[in-house]
Amino acid sequence: MTLDALLTHQKSQLELLLDITGQELDLIVRRKALELPPLTERKQSLLLEIQATDAQLAGHADSALLRSHHGEQVAELRALLQRCQEQNLVAEQVLEQSLAGIRQLANILSRLHERQSMTYDQKGHTKGINKGTGFKV
Repeated sequence: MTLDALLTHQKSQLELLLDITGQELDLIVRRKALELPPLTERKQSLLLEIQATDAQLAGHADSALLRSHHGEQVAELRALLQRCQEQNLVAEQVLEQSLAGIRQLANILSRLHERQSMTYDQKGHTKGINKGTGFKV
């Protein structure tokens, strides 16, 4: 393949990666986590393809021309990659915040359940009901 063809192919791969990352972010925001695995698999295979194209570019006989004759295209590819990384970081942060919210809700529900499982002993002190711990011998 020629350098121009490889650079064009790399650009289309990075644009697709940007699109997939945007779709991931949208699914996370809309709380559609069950739809993420197929998209993540596509993203992983695309990242491997991008890495292979990058290796082809690095090993190309005319790779020295990348800086001198194809500087604008390389800069455009780097900018696309930067946008992909930024969007991926945003998706990661949104996902972490969502998971933190879910953990917080689980803790609140757990404490609420504990309060509802409280009873009083003979002296009037609160005591949790020990449910499902098995038998004491």
